[in-house]
Amino acid sequence: MLLLFSHSNAFAQSLTIDRATKEIPFVYVKVNEQHLELEDLLKHGVTFQSGNPKLNDLQAVYWFKLDFSNELDTLTSQKEWILHPTYFSKAFLYLNENGSVTKRPIGKFNKLDAKTSMIYTPGVKFTKQNLIDQRYLYLEAHLTFPIPNEPRFEYISNSNNRFFTHYYTKEDLNLILPDQIYLGACGIIFLTFLIIYFNILKPEFLFYAFYVVFSAFYLVQDNITLPGYNHFYDHPLGYWSIVISQVLINLFYVLFAIFYLDTKKNYPLLHRAMQGIVVFLILLIATDFWAYISENYVTHYTILNLQRIVMTLFGFFSMVYLLIKFKDRLALFVVTGSFFYMAGALAYLFTINKYHMIIGSMIEIIIFSLGLAYKIKQEHEGSLVLQQEVMSKEICALRAQMNPHFIFNALSSIQHLILNNDKKSALTYLSKFGKLARNVLESSREATVSLTEEIDLLRSYLELESLRFDKAFQYSIEIDGTLDTDSVEIPLMLLQPFAENAIIHGLVGKKKGDKSLFIRILTQGEYHVFEIEDNGVGRFPAKSKKKDTRRKSRGMEITQKRLKMLDKTEENKNTVEIVDKYDTTGNPSGTKVIIRIHNP
Repeated sequence: MLLLFSHSNAFAQSLTIDRATKEIPFVYVKVNEQHLELEDLLKHGVTFQSGNPKLNDLQAVYWFKLDFSNELDTLTSQKEWILHPTYFSKAFLYLNENGSVTKRPIGKFNKLDAKTSMIYTPGVKFTKQNLIDQRYLYLEAHLTFPIPNEPRFEYISNSNNRFFTHYYTKEDLNLILPDQIYLGACGIIFLTFLIIYFNILKPEFLFYAFYVVFSAFYLVQDNITLPGYNHFYDHPLGYWSIVISQVLINLFYVLFAIFYLDTKKNYPLLHRAMQGIVVFLILLIATDFWAYISENYVTHYTILNLQRIVMTLFGFFSMVYLLIKFKDRLALFVVTGSFFYMAGALAYLFTINKYHMIIGSMIEIIIFSLGLAYKIKQEHEGSLVLQQEVMSKEICALRAQMNPHFIFNALSSIQHLILNNDKKSALTYLSKFGKLARNVLESSREATVSLTEEIDLLRSYLELESLRFDKAFQYSIEIDGTLDTDSVEIPLMLLQPFAENAIIHGLVGKKKGDKSLFIRILTQGEYHVFEIEDNGVGRFPAKSKKKDTRRKSRGMEITQKRLKMLDKTEENKNTVEIVDKYDTTGNPSGTKVIIRIHNP
């Protein structure tokens, strides 16, 4: 269990004293033979030299001789000590055990003790009796990457070493916290965009999710707190998968940009270049894997450097190209985000301070997240426009469906009046029919009309239907006196389908009593309310008759879709409510339709 004591200054000072280590002087030699043992090395009569070597030759093996001659009295004070060497990927410690030299693996890939601290290594146990020739320890180091820092060897007592492995100070937290914040933020973003992908199946969201997760793995690396992660990270293939994440970051970034910008359509030249880069990166990953498992670390390191150079140049020219050719704001999001990411990456490359890249990556992730949100908004607005166009076509289809039936009935009624020599009624009917046809044609290009126009169209329609059925029903239109009908906009032909249903399916089938249709237009708070009420046979008797109800249901379905498209918020929805009326004996006595349109 890791314990945290950072709130007490006195404890922090005590902990600093308890963590005090002693540096061990050393000499070194660099050899090109990979498989020498210590005995072979000493037989060759190699000459160790003082100074600090540059640990950048991946083909060589570095041997260090640690000299404890000035520390013998100190080593006598306690039985066990812990050696903290530079953290090499592959390393072996040579020490004396029972009079013979023993080789103990201590490197990252072959160490025996599990790492318990996110900052400090567990170190290697040794005793005074383990010293070779009673004064030396030898260390053999193989490099997989150049090490920028000078080698350093320190030791501390085994009892005090726990202050490294089991405690964190405030300074330790300052090192850990940025990584954990970045890792947590990337985890949230990864899950968010993964969920979005599974809901809308847009590949740019999937590629961006993987881009974010590989960014986190690459930049946080050994500070990731996941169960079993340390064992994975300290395995050669696990470590390679983290190192190669820098290539996967670029691969998923390019794939994201291809779909995000729709480069095939909008930027054909850049699209071809990106396709080439994708192939290049995939081949590079395969080649690097072969070089790594073959322990050809020079080729491995060269491949990664080549990738950095190519992607830096490609990123620069891509940003310039998009700035020159950009067609919408999506390109500006990519350019801005890429600029901050490249700035952080270059700062990391030259300063070896990963926090420059973390900051650049965080800014880039924020910008790209905003860019993806902007694209969702853009596509949503485009979808609404498309839905409105489709709805407009459906309205035209509905009108075209209604008109032939209505025109045929109207002409039949005019013919009937002419044959009965009722010229006055025929002329009246023909005049009203012409007015209605003109109103429909004049408003056919508009999705919405003023309430005044809608009422005029509805009144013309009701007058014609009244004439056609020999004034078999009465109707009235009541309008709230406080309502300015010229300033209110509503969907075209909103009320007509409901009025038609009331007449055809409610009133015409009624055998006894008066037949009345009431239309009321009211204002209730932030809503305009339209009531279409009849005292006909009701919906259920009408449905039981074998008549074609397809046109009625189609008209109501389209109207409900149109109203839903006009919804501005989830709290203030437009609604259609159908109320079945019954008399005191429980028999159907008509239908009432209530339409509420939010209009603050």
